[in-house]
Amino acid sequence: MTLQELYVKGARIWIPHLENVWEGAVLDENYDPKLNFVNVTTDKGVKRRIEIKNEKELPHLRNPAILIGQNDLTALSYLHEPDVLYNLEVRFKERQLIYTYCGIILVAINPYKELPLYGSDIIQAYRGHSIGELEPHIFAVAEEAYAKLEREKSNISIIVSGESGAGKTVSAKYAMRYFAVIGGSESETQIERKVIASSPIMESIGNAKTTRNDNSSRFGKFTKLLFTNKISMMSLTGATMQTYLLEKSRVVFQAPNERNYHIFYQLCAGRDKYPEFLLAHPDKFKYLNQGQSPVIPKIIDEDEFNETLKAFSTLGFTTDEVNNIIRVIAGILHLGNISINAADQESCSIASNDLSLGILSDILSLNKTDLLKWLTTRQIESINDTVLIPMNKATAEAARDALAKHIYSKLFLYIVKTINRNLDMGKKDENFIGVLDIYGFETFEFNSFEQFCINYANEKLQQQFNQHVFKLEQEQYLKEGIIWNMIDFYDNQPCIDLIESKLGILDLLDDECRVPNGSDDSWIVKLNEKCGKYKHFEKPRFGMTAFLVKHFSDTVQYESFGFLEKNRDTVSKELVNVVQQSDVDFCRHLMLLDEKNDKTKSLQTGTSSLKVVVSASKLQSVKSDVRSKTLPSKQHKQTVGSQFRESLTQLITTLHSTTPHYVRCIKPNDDKEAFSWEASKIVQQLRACGVLETVRISAAGFPSRWSYEDFYERYRLLCKRAEIVDWNVKATCTNIVRNWLQDEDKYRFGHTQIFFRAGQVAYLEQLRMELRRKYIIIVQSTIRRFIYRTKYLRLKRTALGLQKYSRGLLARRKANNLRQNRAAVQIQRFMKGWFVRTKYINAKKSILAIQKYGRGYLARKRFEKTMDNYKATEIQRFCRGFLARRKYNQKIRQIIIVQCCIRRFLARKKIKILKAEARSISHLQTKYKGLENKIIELQQKYDQLNKENANLKIQVSVIPELRNKADCLKAIENELKVVKSALSDKEDQLISVQKSLDRERDEKMTLLDEKTKDEENWLIERNQFIIEKEELKQQLSETLALNKNDENEKLREAEINEINQAYHKAIKNKESLESENVLLKQEIKRLQMIISNSNDIENLRTFGNEEDHGYSSQKNTLEKTKHHDSSVSEDQTTSTPNNSPIHNQDATVLMLRLRKLLEEEKSKGDSLRNEIDRIKRKSNTSISEDSIKLSELEVENEKLRQDYQLLRNSIKRGVEQQELEAQYISLVEELKRRRDECIQLRSILSQQSQSIRTFGNLDSSTRSIDNSELMEAFQAQKLANKQLESELTALTEEHNMKLTEMMREIDALRNEKCMLESIIQDKLEMENGIDPTILRQKESYLRLELERCSAAYVDSQEQLNIAKNQLIELQKCSNILSNRLKEHGLNDSILSSNAIGNSMAGVMKKKAQSYQGILKHQNSDELKIVQRLVHELTPRIAITLLPSLPAYILFMCIRYTDLLNADDQVKSLLTNFILAVKKIFKSPSKPEARILWIVNSITLHNLLKQYGGNEEYMRYNTELQNQQQLKNFDLSEYRVVLQEAIIYMYESLIRQIQESIKPHIVPAILHHDETARGKSRRSQISESPSAENRIEPQSLIDQLDYLHKQCMFFGLYEGYIEQIFQQLFYYICAIALNNLMLRRDLCTWKTGMKLKFNLSCLETWVKKQKMSDSIISPSSPLTEAALLLQSRKTDADVDSICEICPSLTSAQILKLVKSYTPDDCEDTISPTFIEKLSVKLKEIKINDTSLNETFTMDENHINPFRVIFKYNDMKLEDIEIPEVLKIDNLVTKI
Repeated sequence: MTLQELYVKGARIWIPHLENVWEGAVLDENYDPKLNFVNVTTDKGVKRRIEIKNEKELPHLRNPAILIGQNDLTALSYLHEPDVLYNLEVRFKERQLIYTYCGIILVAINPYKELPLYGSDIIQAYRGHSIGELEPHIFAVAEEAYAKLEREKSNISIIVSGESGAGKTVSAKYAMRYFAVIGGSESETQIERKVIASSPIMESIGNAKTTRNDNSSRFGKFTKLLFTNKISMMSLTGATMQTYLLEKSRVVFQAPNERNYHIFYQLCAGRDKYPEFLLAHPDKFKYLNQGQSPVIPKIIDEDEFNETLKAFSTLGFTTDEVNNIIRVIAGILHLGNISINAADQESCSIASNDLSLGILSDILSLNKTDLLKWLTTRQIESINDTVLIPMNKATAEAARDALAKHIYSKLFLYIVKTINRNLDMGKKDENFIGVLDIYGFETFEFNSFEQFCINYANEKLQQQFNQHVFKLEQEQYLKEGIIWNMIDFYDNQPCIDLIESKLGILDLLDDECRVPNGSDDSWIVKLNEKCGKYKHFEKPRFGMTAFLVKHFSDTVQYESFGFLEKNRDTVSKELVNVVQQSDVDFCRHLMLLDEKNDKTKSLQTGTSSLKVVVSASKLQSVKSDVRSKTLPSKQHKQTVGSQFRESLTQLITTLHSTTPHYVRCIKPNDDKEAFSWEASKIVQQLRACGVLETVRISAAGFPSRWSYEDFYERYRLLCKRAEIVDWNVKATCTNIVRNWLQDEDKYRFGHTQIFFRAGQVAYLEQLRMELRRKYIIIVQSTIRRFIYRTKYLRLKRTALGLQKYSRGLLARRKANNLRQNRAAVQIQRFMKGWFVRTKYINAKKSILAIQKYGRGYLARKRFEKTMDNYKATEIQRFCRGFLARRKYNQKIRQIIIVQCCIRRFLARKKIKILKAEARSISHLQTKYKGLENKIIELQQKYDQLNKENANLKIQVSVIPELRNKADCLKAIENELKVVKSALSDKEDQLISVQKSLDRERDEKMTLLDEKTKDEENWLIERNQFIIEKEELKQQLSETLALNKNDENEKLREAEINEINQAYHKAIKNKESLESENVLLKQEIKRLQMIISNSNDIENLRTFGNEEDHGYSSQKNTLEKTKHHDSSVSEDQTTSTPNNSPIHNQDATVLMLRLRKLLEEEKSKGDSLRNEIDRIKRKSNTSISEDSIKLSELEVENEKLRQDYQLLRNSIKRGVEQQELEAQYISLVEELKRRRDECIQLRSILSQQSQSIRTFGNLDSSTRSIDNSELMEAFQAQKLANKQLESELTALTEEHNMKLTEMMREIDALRNEKCMLESIIQDKLEMENGIDPTILRQKESYLRLELERCSAAYVDSQEQLNIAKNQLIELQKCSNILSNRLKEHGLNDSILSSNAIGNSMAGVMKKKAQSYQGILKHQNSDELKIVQRLVHELTPRIAITLLPSLPAYILFMCIRYTDLLNADDQVKSLLTNFILAVKKIFKSPSKPEARILWIVNSITLHNLLKQYGGNEEYMRYNTELQNQQQLKNFDLSEYRVVLQEAIIYMYESLIRQIQESIKPHIVPAILHHDETARGKSRRSQISESPSAENRIEPQSLIDQLDYLHKQCMFFGLYEGYIEQIFQQLFYYICAIALNNLMLRRDLCTWKTGMKLKFNLSCLETWVKKQKMSDSIISPSSPLTEAALLLQSRKTDADVDSICEICPSLTSAQILKLVKSYTPDDCEDTISPTFIEKLSVKLKEIKINDTSLNETFTMDENHINPFRVIFKYNDMKLEDIEIPEVLKIDNLVTKI
């Protein structure tokens, strides 16, 4: 790439300009090396010719538009002064950005305007971001320093420099504020507050108004912020401060339009607080009125004074110390007002009654006489005596001013030392961040000793800066592994040697100060002699009182006047002694601050002669007393220059030991105008502060650096497709660079970046622009061709269409003429025919009308006669029918009454006979005794009959449905009758309505039939149990069909016969039981004989296996049966009295079913008897058979449970289901108890079998049993038989009573049925006009429904009875086994009674307890309960428990304390719980643990409200919950405390979640580009893929989804979930929007597209979770920002932009617009558009009092948490305490 290729026509260049330094221009022709000039046209259109002597003098090329406004100046391709200046101007003036990077330097330009850039939200936005990620800022530099401190534990320094008014103090203050906020601790010291408070103090005592700056720092300051590592975080623990070269001369003198130090004016403004010091307006004091500018605009000194006093208090200054400081400052002001009058040329005087002198003496408690004496005279010491010499007025004023400066410097030193003492916490192993706020390079018209020291310090700092920049530049090259040459940079060591070397400027100055008669002139002479050899030293052209030094930035001329005096810094020691001898301790302390380093420790005392010089010719000796504690008149102290050189050397050493960061402050103009730009002044400062030197060092190497990914993204247009290497971006970028840059010295390939020399990126950008322009032209030509061709085709189609329609128009006109002629002929023909036809038709109509009316009259006459005859006949017919029907109905009614009376008489007679027979049973019972198992079995059958009778009453529940249907039918019939009578004249319409009604009913019946078929198909697919159920239904329907036409009398007789037969069969069974009782007695005798035979042990075993039912077991069975019967009877009595009788066919079915059940019971009894015989015949059977039976019984029991579950599922919901469920629950409990019994019986049987074996091995003598025991057993059996007989008698009587009641109920049901039938029959007779098919359909439908329900109920009841019978059999078997154990328990040693009692006690059924929802506990166990509920309960365990179970347990414990009325226990319990939960939140814990305890705390808060006795929260409580209200406590105060704890937990949880999702927000919302998914794989980097690029919105959604699941798992209420996610979406919006605001590279049209898609992903997730749309509403500012980025930005779009951004503030909208980076194809945003937008926004927001001028959102803002009351329906008495909580031994449920 040659110069001819760069300097071509149209190339943009920079040319020098007198006022603006540089001016933009364009080459008019290509550069020709043969010519010594180039022709250019400036941006203002002026033609100029630039002389060119050689190629080095060619004008600077301008950077392409893409590089204008870069955040870093070193990123410019052409790195030179004009482009640096222009880049800063664009950023400062157009975009109002005051910060810009220049390598490691932060360039800060003073805007002279308050900007919203330093709030806490901005601090949080920069926290955690490395430098370069966000917009340049002082906070970015501070964050970089703090991050390095945390990462490397090394010391850091930030060097802030610049000339007066550039903003050094503000920049240093904001840097320290950042460190104080980020590294601040929550300890009691609040060290961060103290560090921040030190700034207003130092500004008040060290800053002053100058012509260049209203708050100019008049001293150098190096502040060390001390940090200590605490929990992997560097925390601010202290600070120290070191000051340099305070400008003491300002205390006594100010130039015009300048002020003294702020503290003086602040004190005068707040003089009302200190009236004892007699202060006044600043104009009244000489030290304050010399500048004639006592007021600073927009600054209120009184407010500043209050802030200073507050800062003193914050830093630990006591009230006495503050008062003493104010006292000294007031004394300085009064010292300046002392009036010195000239007596003559060599002496002066002060009036003894001088007001200021008196005030000063009173304020500081000074000796007025001594003060007056030493203000006008001075003392000269000789070898033997001293001489007092009077001073003239000028010398006296100088001495007075020197004293004032000395006192102020001591006060300044004291305040600094006190601040250091209060800030230094004295901790060891501390790292520090040093902030150096020091004056920049200064040059004025008159430069003195202060400017010389300042520029000397800047020379030292510049040397350190150059070395550091060079070091970093070389380290960067080494890190990237590129080949580089040593970079030459400016070394200012010769200039430093000129100043500080031996026989240098400072050394010669100190020597001259030690010479007795040294002067400024003699010092200049020595400088010219000794320093002339240095090339940086020059003599002025005119005069001998000055000298010149060539500094790195400029050559400065220093005037020698005052150098020696300022270097000596002399003050009258006598005046110092006067102040030191003050009665105020503070004044003495001030004067002795630095005396410990003095060599003279004591003073000579005694009387000596003093010579007082009255005039030049007359001397008078006087004697005076000298106090013992006076200072000598001579002091051998260090000069100011030496002190400054030493402190500067220490500072440079400190900076070399740290990692420095640089902030260069620039003053843009001298008029302090906001955003005003003076190019000449800024260029001078850029040269002086080292910015251009940094640019020069960078330009000497490879200033332009691009990452491979960014370079490929930008310049892949320059690469052909064949040169793209898949999966290797680095290789592709290498091909691009080598194809277009032939000179390899112009670039280097690093490990992660490509390095270019200056101008190469601009050249590539030019190539890209040309190639892009070429492709755009091709596309444009294609599109234009398409447009013109389309236009031509459209014109062609238009011309052809016009021709076609024109020809058609002519043809249509000709055809129209032909048609009109033909139509005229036709019209004439038809009109003539019409006239003839009309005449004929009129005549015909007249004749036909006459005939019609005549025939109609005759027909009507005949019709009227016929109708009269018909009506008479109909009247006669209806009258005769009415009389006949009335007579028939009367006869029928009389017949029915007679039949009812006869039937009633027969029924009563029959009942009397049955009662008589029932009474005879008691005689039979007394006759027959000893009934055993069969009597019990019969009793069980009676119990079953009782149950069936009870179920009959349940069937009555069907009758209300019939009644309702009958009522509905009656209502329908009434409506039809009314409609029929009202609409008799509309019979046709009624018929159509009836037909439609029939059609609908047919469809309904069809649907019902289809439904029935579907149900049948579904039931067919069920198991065999369902098939049997359908068969029973079919049998029932057949039975109903056969008995449909039977009379009520037959039904009653059949029922009575059935009952009689069942009763007679019961009597026969009783007789058979008596016979069996006789057989049992015989069996007992045989058993006695067997036992008496002691030689046969096997018979004993056989006896053990025979069936012998124990009486105690049977007694228990009877008691249980009796108890069950009583419960059934109670259920019957408590049933609803409004039950209606069921259908007659249902009663018949039930009787048949009862008969069938009785026969089944008989067959079961026979099978049991056969089983007993089989067991008797069986011999040599071991005890193991019992265990086998037990296992079989358990299997059968499990099968029964499964069958019953199927039965339960098959029954429809209703009253039957509720009864069956209740019975099922009791059966399940009984089965569980029986299962436990079987398990224990197994163990007992095994023990018994072992005992029998042992018993069989015993001696025959030990196996004999006394017959007396058998006799006692027989007597016990007799007693048991008698008891059974009495119980049977009672049960029989009870059964008879129940049977009588059931018969009465049956009669009542039959009567009611008859009444219903008569009502239905009457209604049917009244509805003669209704189609009988409809009525039949209704009746058949109702009957079908009734039969179906009855059959289903009977079938289910049958299955239930089977299950009950099987359960009873199991109970019998269990009782048999228990009795056999007792029979075998002959040996007490084997099975003691205690063991049997204990084993059987565990089998007994426990009684159900009722709880009150209270947990009893001891007061001493509260801490253990809280420990196990809170600390030991993990989320993994809690998720398996009842939601909020710990809260319920805690509240139940509170209820116990309420029961005891123990207020202290409630307080301690709640306090311990809240402290324990807060401890979890204060310690590191996972979010799920925090969610768990937030849920429990909220639940406890709701319980305290719900059960607190407040009627507002009791509205939805049940009666039991209202009874459980707290009786003795008002927990409203505790609820407030708990609510505050909940809010604290919520905020802690939100902060933790925010920290976890923060790394995912920016990559997911701002960086993720969904369109990149469709790009080639070549865009991916295989070597070092960035994890950030792989983060998609899904990662953020996964985080939110995990949180949402945890909230749902632990049962958090939806209202609270919405609050949490609203806060999280606000945080996501704040983080993303703040990053967008602070990153100019993201403010593009493409970013708006990314934002829309990524936000839509979050909205989709919210909708998927079915959450409210209000959750996504906090992200509306981000959505509006996306719309703003994608909207047009022209003057016409101002209104539309304001409309689409209602949620964005004006500052945010302007920030986005100003930061917007147009694409290559977009037009740049004009300044007029920004101005119009600003005006429009001000108009819109003018009434908004809450207008926020900041452009960032507060990331730390948390919305207030609303604690919502939610009714809880949990029953406290039903809560069980799981064992996993391990509190069973601590609490007891009562």
